[in-house]
Amino acid sequence: MITCNTRATFGSRRFLWAQLGLLALGIGSLFCHDAHAVPLAGTIISNMAIGEYKEEGSSVVQTSRSNLVQTTIIPVYTFTLTANRSVQASAGQRVFFPHELSNTGNSTDRYNLTPTNLSGDNFDYNNMVVYLDANRDGVPDGNAIGSYSLAAGESVGLLVGATIPAGSSDAATGDVQLTAISQTTLQSKQNIDRSTVSNQAVILVRKSFSVNTVNQNQIVTVRLDYENPGVVASGQVSISDTLDPAQLSYVSDGTENWNGQSVNPATGSNDPTGINYYLNGNTINAVLSSVPAGGSGFIQFKVRVNQALPGRIPNTVQVSYDHDNSAATTDISTTSNTAILTINPSYGVEINGISTSASSAAADNLVIAPAVSSGSEIMFRNYVWNTGNSEDRFNLSFTNDTFPTPHQVEFYRADGVTPLLDSNGDGIPDTGLLQAGEKLEIVVKLRTPTTFAVTAASNYSVSPQAQSLGDRSKTDIVEDRGSITITDASRLVDLTNSPETNNNGTGNGSIKNAGNPWKTLTGSSSGTVIFPLSVKHTGTPTAYALSADADGNFNTVDLPQGVAAIRFYQSTSNSCTTLGSEIQQTRLLADGESQLYCAVVTLKADVATASNIPVYFKVASSTYVSSNNASNPGFDTLMNAINISSLNSTGSVVLMPDLRGQIAPNGTIVYSHNLINNGATALNGNYYLAVTNDQPGFETTLYYDLNNNGQLDSTDLLINGTYNINGSMIAAGAQLRIFAKVQNTGYSGVGVVNTGTITLRDASNTVIDGVTDITTVSATQIRLAKLQAKDANCDGVAEGSYTAATLTIGRNANGSGQCVLYRLTVQNQGALNIGAFNFRDTTPAATVMATAPVCSSCTANTISAPAIGQSGSISGTVPGIASGASHVFEFGVRYAGQ
Repeated sequence: MITCNTRATFGSRRFLWAQLGLLALGIGSLFCHDAHAVPLAGTIISNMAIGEYKEEGSSVVQTSRSNLVQTTIIPVYTFTLTANRSVQASAGQRVFFPHELSNTGNSTDRYNLTPTNLSGDNFDYNNMVVYLDANRDGVPDGNAIGSYSLAAGESVGLLVGATIPAGSSDAATGDVQLTAISQTTLQSKQNIDRSTVSNQAVILVRKSFSVNTVNQNQIVTVRLDYENPGVVASGQVSISDTLDPAQLSYVSDGTENWNGQSVNPATGSNDPTGINYYLNGNTINAVLSSVPAGGSGFIQFKVRVNQALPGRIPNTVQVSYDHDNSAATTDISTTSNTAILTINPSYGVEINGISTSASSAAADNLVIAPAVSSGSEIMFRNYVWNTGNSEDRFNLSFTNDTFPTPHQVEFYRADGVTPLLDSNGDGIPDTGLLQAGEKLEIVVKLRTPTTFAVTAASNYSVSPQAQSLGDRSKTDIVEDRGSITITDASRLVDLTNSPETNNNGTGNGSIKNAGNPWKTLTGSSSGTVIFPLSVKHTGTPTAYALSADADGNFNTVDLPQGVAAIRFYQSTSNSCTTLGSEIQQTRLLADGESQLYCAVVTLKADVATASNIPVYFKVASSTYVSSNNASNPGFDTLMNAINISSLNSTGSVVLMPDLRGQIAPNGTIVYSHNLINNGATALNGNYYLAVTNDQPGFETTLYYDLNNNGQLDSTDLLINGTYNINGSMIAAGAQLRIFAKVQNTGYSGVGVVNTGTITLRDASNTVIDGVTDITTVSATQIRLAKLQAKDANCDGVAEGSYTAATLTIGRNANGSGQCVLYRLTVQNQGALNIGAFNFRDTTPAATVMATAPVCSSCTANTISAPAIGQSGSISGTVPGIASGASHVFEFGVRYAGQ
């Protein structure tokens, strides 16, 4: 008997079969599936290596991220059909043989189901068909079927129905074969069922539960139906039902009955004539004196569900009966059908600031970090807890962010250097799979803006949110609170609404009005709204660049949803009733001088009513340098809002990942990004990539990886800003690799940090998605590259060249998971030596360790990795890297998914 709570082991990963989430359709009991959300065919597994090091004479730890390598899960089509059955029956009887069909692959498949008579027996059956047994009670459900579809991990109960010819002789046997054939691979599986004709009593027992899906501690009624389709009365019939106490326990509440008559589970009790009913440990026993020919009856009792984890509880009744009323012959032993209870999965999540429990107390949901100065990094340590009873993964995002803009904030693993990536292909960082009750320690890093001045003690906060992917309605947040030390500085610029005297945003840094917009205007579809804005300057003459953004993070400039364009104009009046020429910056403003300009917001045409959409305006000096620029900012930001029609969705298009690196003055680095169309339709409009760098002296050039080898070379296509990035549409589910070549052309000084932003935009200049590359000018220039190679037989030897291109991985013909070998190479391209360099990596989703790390130049005892068959973090340290030197770190993983 194969049941859906059978545990299979791949390495050290345990796979628990559980109910498929079809309860809303009322057919959840039809199927079971693998509760581990293993990647389905076509899923892309991403992985990135991290390096940590210090420059000689410095105590500052710097990090370098490798390129992203990806592996695509290929379809695996496998299934099982269980099991052979044998029964006693009477001539002319209709018999039913139960079976279980399970899709053990990673892709949906359809199976043809055919029953056939076999030769070499005594008779052929009539009217052979296959039925579903939806609730596993041994009774056909619905009409006969000839084929059935199962998604990856699903199972279904089947019944082969066949009629024994009338007049068949005693002890005659008949064999019927059930064949299931995959319509995809033509692979076939067979079960053989046999019935033996008896001219004596034949006892059949069917077991059923009053419900199919349950929760822990729920009480369920069990019914045992028995009948004797034979031609003579039976002798004694013994029925026993053994419960696994970890799953079910007997409930003695006085409702136990035999054909409606009360029975007592106490041994030796006065049961009705004809039955001895009693409980012995965990086994329910019923001994019937006889069952007459053609007679039937039932026994009922109750059980309590003890199992907490989701999955299925199979239960089969053992039967022994005297078929010929003779003590001289051996009793016949048989079993009932296998009845199944399915434990409902439940999902829950808690994200908090303590490592000891999944507490939701207010004190445990607030993490406070020490105050830092402008431009410094704040680190918060949070914990994501799986509070459900099922394995789950949790998407991570940021909400309620009140820190001054612009700033960067990211999720990292517990080491604080390895970024959390997307493990399921939806483009959102997540925890990866967590077992019920398991926690994941994460680190939130936030770098405050270098040009923000604080005049009064203020607290800022950001709230990381964890969202269950098993039940997306289950979310939780934790507040990470920090502050920036007070600085005393004169204000260079003040951006205000004009000509208002109230609610205008007076004061540098007065971005919001107590969290609200300073001014709200209303416009209709295809129309415009105009914000008159005043720029007042103090200090040395300078001009200010003008910009607008959806969320105040001007490192990645996005248009507000529902907005087609924002343009800036000179004003020929004091209220922008008449517009002058279009401008991108103010004129040169002297000390104390102001300028009015007009921000014209054009609304999209295809929108419905929505309100309070924020729009941020910013003015920034491109030339002004003060004696203390970190506390004397040459910019100001203002938040207004617009009431417009509903927001226009742009589809599930993802550009990822964000990367970091170092270059020497006048150096160059190449970042590799992926543009992925997760949508159901092709991306076939006009789209282009826009590039910005926030520091002078930096240039970014984009290339399309035309030959898809994962490396920038002479055959790759320069992207020059034209539409249709690769010259054609991007199909649904397809992706492109985009290289960003960043060069410092201005010999910037050591320590300068450039934030380069690449955004995908449509023809109306709406931002679809973007990535941020942070490049630091350093006395050293460290390059960390990651390549991969296929190792299908997992012997530790690459079967082809190492590449940065996407590979495929799956299972071999013998069912073993294939392997991938990784090679990390660090190279010091700078003129100075560096100290110790620490390689950091992790086994990707759905993989386990297969080949232990090898690093000939690593310091003894510094290599750390999971045991073979386990998953987790991998690291190793080389004592130093001389100028021009390189070192290699290698390991391998094995695919452990379906």
